Amino acid sequence: MSPVNKSYRTPHNRIKILVKDAKQMVNGPYYCPQCKKELMQILGDPNKKEVYVVCKCGIEEKLPYAPVFQPCDYYSKFMDIWKKHRYAVPPKQPKPEEKP
Repeated sequence: MSPVNKSYRTPHNRIKILVKDAKQMVNGPYYCPQCKKELMQILGDPNKKEVYVVCKCGIEEKLPYAPVFQPCDYYSKFMDIWKKHRYAVPPKQPKPEEKP
């Protein structure tokens, strides 16, 4: 057996311990994209097969109910819809035809 060479060792100041800092948003809090506060609620009604995303600033959205989704999935769907609505490119106006 050969002795351990110290040149192959990693110095202690180069070692980083990986820590999971991911925020688990299964049950909240949910940030409102408009007012930037943790006031958004996700309310589900399995009898009517509807889920409501509501904030106190006035944003409301109705989504279809799926039993396999959790509240964080509905929040992601809502954010996709909100971003698509907010950053939508307006349709181009047709150019008027010139008459000779």
